[in-house]
This record gives sequence, structure tokens and C-alpha cells, in this order.
Amino acid sequence: MNVNANIRILLTDDDEDDRDFFAEAIEDLHLSHPVEFCKNGIELLERLGDKSLDIPDIIFLDLNMPILSGFETLQQIREDIRFENIPVIAIYSTSATVDGVKNTFGLGANAYIVKPIAFGDLKKLLKKVIEIDWNERIQNVKLESFVISL
Repeated sequence: MNVNANIRILLTDDDEDDRDFFAEAIEDLHLSHPVEFCKNGIELLERLGDKSLDIPDIIFLDLNMPILSGFETLQQIREDIRFENIPVIAIYSTSATVDGVKNTFGLGANAYIVKPIAFGDLKKLLKKVIEIDWNERIQNVKLESFVISL
């Protein structure tokens, strides 16, 4: 397995079942750090603003959330220069709509994925995302390779 085991992952998703599903899939990848979770965009922004905590290496961000949508949260993350190099993966629960993809790309997300329904597919997709050379991709993100799928 070529997964960077030392990566710090933070998932923001308002759905507890989706957070549990994600955590189980990540656990199977045997990472050194436990996944951190936020329940909404406001909680994520507060977490990122806490200087006593490590900045995550990658953020998975659900787009369909109450209080502060994933789109609004992404916009606020990208307005803060401290977080410009954190890869943000936009997650949409149903499909990769043209508008959703273009909006998240325009707001500065680094990739877009559709939540797989099957556990094995989620695990494969997360492994694929974690194995990406994000330093390279952040510098050269292109709309035609923005959606990551199996």
C-alpha cells in the first residue's frame, strides 16, 4: 500500500452516519493519525482558527450542510492565506453536477468526489485521493481532472 500513513485528515459532514462510514473506511487504511471530524462549516472554521491544533493535511468537505454550506465554507477557507495550501476535497452526495463541479473549482477546491454508496468503493476512492501528490496538484489543478472517481 502506497498510502501516506502520516497524513492528517479532517472531514466536515453534518450526517453522523456518513462520518462513521468515512471513519471506518479510513481506519482500514491504517493511518497514523485518527480522522478528525467537524459537524458543520462553522465548526470547521473555528477548528482551523485554533492555533493550538495542528493544521490538517487534507480536508474533505461535504457541500450539502445546513448553517453554512460547503460552498460558503470553502469560500471562507480560501479567503484565509494560512490555508491556501491545504487540499480541500469537495464531496457531493448524489452526483457530479456541472454547476457543482464548476462552482467548487471556481471557489478553490482541489478536487471533487461523489460519495460512493458501497463501503469497498469508498475505501478505494479515499486511498486514491490520499495517494495523490497534493503539492503538485495544488499548483496544477485543471478542471478536466478535477473530478476524482474510481
